[in-house]
Amino acid sequence: MPFTATPIVGGDAFDQACRIGQEADRQLALIDDFAGQLACLRRHWDSLAGLGWLAVAVPEEAGGAGGTLSDLAALAGGAGRGGLPLPIASACGVIPHLLADQPELLPGLAEGQHRIAFVPAEAAVDEATDVPRLALDGSLTGAVVGIETPPDPTHLLLVLDGAEPVLLLLPASARGIAARHYLRIDGRLAADWRFTGVAVEPCWILGRGEVVTRRAAEAREIGALLTCVEAVSAAGALLEQTIDYLLNRVQFGVPLASHQALRHRVAEMYVEYENLRGLILQALRAAGAGDGLSWRDIAFAKLRLGEAGRFIAQSAIQCHGGIGMTEALPAIRLARRIMMAEFEFGDRTFHAQRLLNAGRGAA
Repeated sequence: MPFTATPIVGGDAFDQACRIGQEADRQLALIDDFAGQLACLRRHWDSLAGLGWLAVAVPEEAGGAGGTLSDLAALAGGAGRGGLPLPIASACGVIPHLLADQPELLPGLAEGQHRIAFVPAEAAVDEATDVPRLALDGSLTGAVVGIETPPDPTHLLLVLDGAEPVLLLLPASARGIAARHYLRIDGRLAADWRFTGVAVEPCWILGRGEVVTRRAAEAREIGALLTCVEAVSAAGALLEQTIDYLLNRVQFGVPLASHQALRHRVAEMYVEYENLRGLILQALRAAGAGDGLSWRDIAFAKLRLGEAGRFIAQSAIQCHGGIGMTEALPAIRLARRIMMAEFEFGDRTFHAQRLLNAGRGAA
């Protein structure tokens, strides 16, 4: 029988985000060159800025909406269902949180003038020696790969780990910064950044020490939770599309849904989806209860996303058969997005280690 996924946080913002995502997905499916894809993503980014998405988490006194985590979850959920390939979690949640004590930057952030790529302390590197470092003379060296970016980023927001953590906001055009831009497998913009003796000006340093460590940890939890909301919403849409395909696709005179093996696989997908949705809903409710973000709830949800999300995505492709390996259906793009979401703001290995360490400490 047909299935309709229930949003974790519904409403007008969810519906609007879903419509925009579906429109962007349809347009991008017809473009096969990088320049055209970049132009399409830039148009949609500017549209989001005009609609006030980037201002949701910015305080009202700084020109924002002063929204809650629930408001952000509605946008992330709608974007996930519609397959919008833009960095909603980092742009709308993570970066505003990291810049919350920088009132002079917030209006430009809310209006979309600053397009910031976020580089976390745990960003991937090709070699251990490439980990970004700030030398005593104030020069920045290193390189990171696979950093999700907005279209045509104007700035980079870096968290540098070490004896004294540092938060940096660098102009992307600064001398010594080089980038290679490309699309990930899920259609999102990414870049490899290299820093070669970048002379860091004092005004680029936004914070040092424990306050940076604490705020970066909070931002990671926000990003992980919003990514989970986005991914489970995409999984719900993917499950809907898979069931609809099996009900309507006829082979040898019968619908594919009449085959027991496929029905069993869809039932397993549904169970995994509902379990994952329940964990994410619990984490979101705990965050909205006034006690702050529960890192344990978020870690469990992110850990389960890496397992259940991959199963749902791979099963959907198998149920679609050969067409599931093509660009003909939105399902394949949703599947790739769900699988990529595992690696954002800590993969399942990272969160499993956090939970294991906490268990050992309590023993």
